[in-house]
Amino acid sequence: MFPNSYDWAMLTLRVIPSFYLFYYHGIGKLARGSSSWEWLGEAALSLIGIEFGYIIFGFFAALSEGVFSWLVILGLFTRIASIFIMVTMFFAGFYHLAQGDSPESAFIYFTIYLVVFILGSGKYSLEYLLSKKLRSEN
Repeated sequence: MFPNSYDWAMLTLRVIPSFYLFYYHGIGKLARGSSSWEWLGEAALSLIGIEFGYIIFGFFAALSEGVFSWLVILGLFTRIASIFIMVTMFFAGFYHLAQGDSPESAFIYFTIYLVVFILGSGKYSLEYLLSKKLRSEN
């Protein structure tokens, strides 16, 4: 019924949630800097008993939501970026559970990026364009 519906669906699944993740979660975490990263890292790692590396883990969480979300939007290194986002959302979900808050949005994001990881970026992505260009050059 819809030509190229798989690729349009993948584009939609990549772009809309990734934009929201960036805009509502990532940009603020990146902008607030190391004190925010330390808090993020401690919030997540203390759940599993790790008492070091807070700033680094928090930085990766901010990077996942703030930069890797753009890689997914563009369809560039999509699967690698999705892994980082999934790890971040996994810890975010369990943090919210431990706090008695709703983990729903974190687990929904986790599920979206799991699907993106499994299916890849689709035809409407920079990965596809680059691979197509490389194939034509060979």
